[in-house]
Amino acid sequence: NVGNHDQTPVNDPNGTTAYFNQYFGSSRFTGRNYYGGHYGSNNNNNYSFFTASGLDFMVLNFEYNPNPPIALLNWGRSLIQANPNRRAIVGTHALLDANGNFGPQGLFLYNTLKVCPNLFLLLGAHVPGESRRVNSFYGDTVYSWMADYQSRSNGGDGWMRIMRFSPATNTISVKTYSPTLNQYETDANSQFS
Repeated sequence: NVGNHDQTPVNDPNGTTAYFNQYFGSSRFTGRNYYGGHYGSNNNNNYSFFTASGLDFMVLNFEYNPNPPIALLNWGRSLIQANPNRRAIVGTHALLDANGNFGPQGLFLYNTLKVCPNLFLLLGAHVPGESRRVNSFYGDTVYSWMADYQSRSNGGDGWMRIMRFSPATNTISVKTYSPTLNQYETDANSQFS
C-alpha cells in the first residue's frame, strides 16, 4: 500500500507518488490476469483477485489518507458489492493504533465497507507495534490486524506476518517471523488464529 512516506510531500495524499507509480504503476500489472484495476489516474488505490484452495478472493489496497474522499470509499464498496462471491481483504497503510482502536482512515473504511457481507479482513501498519480487533455488523465478522516493525532494531530485522488460510477449518493462522534473526515471535499479538 502507498504510505505517507511514499507521498511527496510526506503525509500529503494530494501530493505526488512518482516513485511508487514508476515501479508499481498500472503498466506493471496490465495484462496480468489477477490485476483488477485502479481508482483515478494512478495505481495508488488498486485491486486484484486470486483463488486459493477453491476459494475466490479480492484484495483492495488504499493509499494513506486520514480523510479519504467519499468517491474513493464508494469505489471500494461498489467493487466489493460487485463481487459478492469473493472474500474481500482490504489493506491500507494506517488502520489501527497500538491499542486496537481504529485510526481515522481505518474508521472511514470500516464504516463504509462493513455493509459488504463478504468483507472479512482489514490489514494495516503505520503505527509501531501490533494490535487487532474484531467487529460484527449484522452477524458478519470483520477482523482488523495491524503490524509494523520498522521501529525495531535494524529497521525491523525483517519481521513479517505469515498468514496461513485453512478453508477446511475456516481459520487463518498468523505467525510472525524474522528471517534475519531466524526466529518467531510468539506473544498473543504475534501468533494467533
